[in-house]
Amino acid sequence: MLPTLPGLLGIHHFALAVPTDQLAAQLAAYQALGFSIAHREDVLGSDQVHEVLLRPPSGPPLLQLLSPLSVASPVARQLDKPRPAFAHLALAVSDIHAAFAHLQSRNYQILDPAPRPGSNGTTVFFVHPKSPAEAPIGYLLEIVQDPLA
Repeated sequence: MLPTLPGLLGIHHFALAVPTDQLAAQLAAYQALGFSIAHREDVLGSDQVHEVLLRPPSGPPLLQLLSPLSVASPVARQLDKPRPAFAHLALAVSDIHAAFAHLQSRNYQILDPAPRPGSNGTTVFFVHPKSPAEAPIGYLLEIVQDPLA
């Protein structure tokens, strides 16, 4: 049996890339379905995104809408791909540093040199879609420690 990710709590959120000119319409569509805004923020630094975190009526997992703030944003590059809508899957963990060390020791390609501040008070790091090499996940994975969870 393979060792599991330490402190794995479950899915934190699904992230969708949304063109900037469609964000308001997408937000209205999800609100019409019953989602409410849990958090909204412009995330600068290397991320360069406008984030809207939506909570479904029944609770987790959350839905995150991301639109690029600049052409340098990884989300802007995501929108140029054939299937742009799905940005990443985020997994919640209770100990971000233990999860980082675990994945690093198993040769996962981690995109951040260390866990870093995320939006809404979280701590995060990202794992490359081609990790692990022997059985790639195939999409960007975010590992999240959420002090509010």
